[in-house]
Amino acid sequence: MSSSLRSAALILLSCFLLVSTATAFNITRLLGRYPEFSNFNDLLSKTELVHEINSRKTITVLAVSNDALGGLSSKPEEVQKGVLSNHVVLDYYDILKLQKMKNKNVLTTLYQTTGVASEGQGFLDVTHKKDGSIVFGSAVKGSPQDTKLLGSVAAQPYNISVLSVSQTIVAPGMDGSLSPIASPPKASAPAPTPAHKKKVPPPADAPAPSDDSTTDAPAPSDGPTADAPAPSDGPTADAPAPSDGPTADAPTADTDGKPPANAAGKLSGASFGLAVVLASFIAL
Repeated sequence: MSSSLRSAALILLSCFLLVSTATAFNITRLLGRYPEFSNFNDLLSKTELVHEINSRKTITVLAVSNDALGGLSSKPEEVQKGVLSNHVVLDYYDILKLQKMKNKNVLTTLYQTTGVASEGQGFLDVTHKKDGSIVFGSAVKGSPQDTKLLGSVAAQPYNISVLSVSQTIVAPGMDGSLSPIASPPKASAPAPTPAHKKKVPPPADAPAPSDDSTTDAPAPSDGPTADAPAPSDGPTADAPAPSDGPTADAPTADTDGKPPANAAGKLSGASFGLAVVLASFIAL
């Protein structure tokens, strides 16, 4: 009985070892076969992300070649770990699975499990372009979607997939060099204040309108003075009109002259009467 139990235990152990070896993977060994990813592989070991990757059952690593890493190697280790964590997707994706996706999908990365991700920093957008290419980018609003899928590096189906991408994916606020991008809002906040201060010169322009008002003051004063002669000319012109009136009334003096004319008639009549009397007297 004891021998049979031992044989059964050995069979179970061998089955367990077969299953574990079938599902276990080592990202360092996988990338070690490709020297063009040696720098990326070294950074995974340096930041101790290797252990987290190897402890997962299903994982996808977006590997970046040596010439596409840019300045990531010179960044602080904390920044390196954050950026590389965003290149580890918590599910299995090979090229075929990505091609079957619809236009746009969101993938969860290892960075999301750190507890420091905010505003979508721990997620990636994967998008199908019209030209048939597939691109990745941070899910943070306004992030560029321009990291292209180049091909498959290695795969152990449904456990680990290593894909090659064109460049590093850096979520805004994760890398020190990108923090100024978040600071422009701060720079824009002071910007309005100087803008208002620049609008203070309009008060300086206000003196200019005040000068215009002073210039306008003499203008109305000139107006009344110009109007004054006009009315003064009016009454003077009216004065001769009444003077002409009385002169026109001179015919009343002519009416006074008529009595003298009547008196002469009376005198001529009287003289005529006297002449008649004298003539009659002489005739006697």
